[in-house]
Amino acid sequence: MLSKSRQLAAQRAYSATIGRGARSLAVTGSSPKADASEFAFDIAAAGAAFGRRVLLVRARNRDFAALEPAPLDANIDSVWAATRQDRQNLFEIVVPAGTALHAVLNDGQRLPEAVAGWLDRFDAVVFDCPPYEATEPALYTPLTASATEAVILVTLPGAAARAGMEEVMKWLTESGAVVSALALNDRFNPTLAQEMVREARRFERIAPWLVEFVTRRVAGWPAINMHR
Repeated sequence: MLSKSRQLAAQRAYSATIGRGARSLAVTGSSPKADASEFAFDIAAAGAAFGRRVLLVRARNRDFAALEPAPLDANIDSVWAATRQDRQNLFEIVVPAGTALHAVLNDGQRLPEAVAGWLDRFDAVVFDCPPYEATEPALYTPLTASATEAVILVTLPGAAARAGMEEVMKWLTESGAVVSALALNDRFNPTLAQEMVREARRFERIAPWLVEFVTRRVAGWPAINMHR
């Protein structure tokens, strides 16, 4: 279940970037714990819900590449053939390492031209970029992000020290990427409503109706859906 606060954060991130005219967006995190990958999907889904045809681009390492040996080029026909449709208006492509397209995703000079070709079929392209200090990242995030029109940095409230955030910003800007907005992932800072739903799930096996009942009831109370 997508919490209301997280859904609202994704909609705001969409509004601040794609909603304001950006057609390519990179989403990354200040640490692996920030769950930027999930947030990238949330933003893409928000765009799709607002009627935009959104392409969500993810990359995978060589282990994944071994499972998908077929070549994958950067032209729109090759990309289109490799996408899968998650829901109406939302399309996803997973790019294995070792393919021609994977090389383009790590090239800040060639990527904008490739994206321009993709935008003949899509209204926006969202890149799910590895977070800072990711282990064996499939993309070098600063280069991929530098080729997009907007960049979202996802972080955990109160979890990153100022010096740490300065290092993350330096990591991004060294290749020319410019952060457009900061998104706060509240998973370590739940609202009272989220805590109530979480507790209800403890009884899901013996009372499966309880989660739906509690979720529906707490949704109508703004006071308990706000952060303290």
